Amino acid sequence: MRIAFMHRRLAGGGTEADLRRMAAGLAARGHELHTFSARADAPPPGVTLRRVPVVRAGRLVRLLSFAAMAPRLVARERWDVVVGFGRTPRQDVVRVGGGTHRSYLARMEAAGLRRGWRGPYHRAILRLEARAFAPDAYRRVLAVSERVRDEVAADYHVPPERIRVLYNGVDLERFHPARRGVLGPALRRALGLADGERVCVAIGSGFARKGFDLLLRLWREAPPRDTALVLVGDDERLGHYRGLAQALGGSVRVTGPRPDVEAVLAAADVACLPSRQEAFGNVVLEACAAGVPVVALGPDHDTFARAARARAEQFPWDKHLDGLEALLAEVAREF
Repeated sequence: MRIAFMHRRLAGGGTEADLRRMAAGLAARGHELHTFSARADAPPPGVTLRRVPVVRAGRLVRLLSFAAMAPRLVARERWDVVVGFGRTPRQDVVRVGGGTHRSYLARMEAAGLRRGWRGPYHRAILRLEARAFAPDAYRRVLAVSERVRDEVAADYHVPPERIRVLYNGVDLERFHPARRGVLGPALRRALGLADGERVCVAIGSGFARKGFDLLLRLWREAPPRDTALVLVGDDERLGHYRGLAQALGGSVRVTGPRPDVEAVLAAADVACLPSRQEAFGNVVLEACAAGVPVVALGPDHDTFARAARARAEQFPWDKHLDGLEALLAEVAREF
């Protein structure tokens, strides 16, 4: 198949990592993959990058110009299937990896965080989202979980039969318990962690949505004994969070984004993800594959670790690609 992916960037958080793995995997299976992106990020192996010109102004202008230009450029050529990864008004398959923006705003406002978020930028996203789910704008919706399916159906009245749930997969070799002894000690030394100090890691972009402020409050008010908190990921207020961590006197480290998540998990005793809004949580599956208990830590640590790995083995990445390939072929046959 000749397949087009549309997304503003190829490097970044979970959606971008999913896109890269999906594109590379499909290309390795012999499909012709093109990614339409506004940034000159290096494409995955075997994938062609197509630059989309956008107006270099504020984020609202960049958002709207990409939404206007990407589908226009895609429409100039013939494709078997076009997949949009969010914030483009029309495509054959809408891939929803983070839930709906409408539900996200509702949860954040219910938590009392950043009131007034429904300014011009977020209103524009809501309009684009509503257009993407209009009956004539897509053929299928690809949801990463049943929760996402239910959000899409409830928020935009998308018929359930047009939504396909396909769980993400995990690289069972990259994230493996055997890597703990290889990668873990070096990373612990690099972070300045003491011998015998337990490590709780939280990984994700957008710290408020991920609930990292709750973990910081715990470490400020009732820190677990002999346990360090390591926050990994990006946030528009990263400097603010680093200041909060510094004020706690060394028990908390904020690293910013890192490419070696497998090493972070190899150094961890437990992974925490107290998200206020979460569609699937790749890091949970990655932690499970690495044999790291998620949230729970105590005398049953080894039992939890073995159970986590066994659960992750039910979701190999090739199984995800099988389902993705079948869905795209099904959509392509409808033309």
